[in-house]
Amino acid sequence: MGPKVCCVRFSNDGRYVATGCNKTAVLYEAETGKRLGMFSNEGALVTDSYVRSVCFSPDSRYLVAGAEDKTIKVWDIQGRRLRHSLQGHSKDIYSVDYSSGADGRYIVSGSGDKRAKLWDVASGECILTFGDDDGPKDGVTSVAVSPDCRYIAAGSLDRLVRLWDIKTGKLIDKFDGHNDSVYSVSFSPDVKYLASGSLDKTLKLWDLSATGNRTVMSKCKHTFQGHKDFVLSVVFAMKGSWLISGSKDRSVQFWDPRRIVAGGQVSQDEGPVLILQGHLNSVISVAHSPSSFVFATGSGDKRARIWKYRET
Repeated sequence: MGPKVCCVRFSNDGRYVATGCNKTAVLYEAETGKRLGMFSNEGALVTDSYVRSVCFSPDSRYLVAGAEDKTIKVWDIQGRRLRHSLQGHSKDIYSVDYSSGADGRYIVSGSGDKRAKLWDVASGECILTFGDDDGPKDGVTSVAVSPDCRYIAAGSLDRLVRLWDIKTGKLIDKFDGHNDSVYSVSFSPDVKYLASGSLDKTLKLWDLSATGNRTVMSKCKHTFQGHKDFVLSVVFAMKGSWLISGSKDRSVQFWDPRRIVAGGQVSQDEGPVLILQGHLNSVISVAHSPSSFVFATGSGDKRARIWKYRET
């Protein structure tokens, strides 16, 4: 077995799944699990330089990898060649995401240098840096571009979740409620809610309806409790029908946000709908296929798994 699997991600067409390991991003065929190629970060000067995050361009032509060597690599999948090596962060890259618009123009990155950056894919240039006096006071562990390409969300080691305007770089909102570092953020498909996962062992669902309105306090809609250890990854699945989380407790858990969104009375003590076991170490990353009832997990047990499920 190889090194631990730090991240997993599906392409937008559901055809590919990529993983990030030590100095390497690996591309697989999602349907069969067949390995299609390896994209190596051979320029890393240290023995261990893990790829912490991967993502695909909207047209599935490019694979992006953020690594501990402070660089972001953009690979042409078919040509198996490096298109860009984006440099500008001063510490490890923890997270990358691609804007989902038709032009797929932007990449956003989060780093241990307390900053998030917005990159123009065509030129390879950084066009905005997020983080100032109101910015993160510690490393940015997770970034996400909203499906409508209006916002960038970032989770930080300082326990806060921040929301910025993608065009202006203006800080729109801060969400304060977790008792420990935030390791993962995910937008709902309709951009009405934002989910976060934290080392405080909880997931939180944030209502974005008051976003930008300083006369109304942005609030936590619900706190999901059930994991026995750090929550390391969260993702909305199946058009927002489910929240899926991965944890240091080695489990994958399914949560139902629909009753909460609909205004139903749900106890904070109500647990997950489903708990899945199978990994022998922390579930570091969870990703859902955009096109089917399939999701992937990456773990410290050096395995990536592709799971299928069905709704009854």
